[in-house]
Amino acid sequence: MKGLIVSVVGIVLLVTSTSAYFCDGIPGGMRIRFPLPDICNEYISCHHGTEHEWRCPMGRFFSQRAQRCVNACDPSETINICAGLINNVLLRPPLSEFPFNCRRHYECIGGNMITRECPPGTFFSQLAQGCGSVREDFCIPD
Repeated sequence: MKGLIVSVVGIVLLVTSTSAYFCDGIPGGMRIRFPLPDICNEYISCHHGTEHEWRCPMGRFFSQRAQRCVNACDPSETINICAGLINNVLLRPPLSEFPFNCRRHYECIGGNMITRECPPGTFFSQLAQGCGSVREDFCIPD
């Protein structure tokens, strides 16, 4: 399973080298933890519809909740993709749930993930922050 997730992240990063994927629909200035649970010292900074990869200094770890590099890695942040994000941001399921249903997504409320699902016949779009008729790549339709 870990190999599959690494492969998916590699494909996503390769395909999205000219556009955002992880930062789609996320307000500019927000930082999100690198999508692999074993990588605690890297993060993605979202700016103007693009994403930039950064690394914390040696011996420091990125905390999405604190939005900065800290002294210890918080493993719970790999499970809760909404930690530190503002309310009402809608997110695709994390890569650990790949492959995921095209209707399923999460709403961030108080730093917690609330499971949501688009109505039948529609697909979730993180970029559009809602449900619509366009299916994103990397999801499995019903």
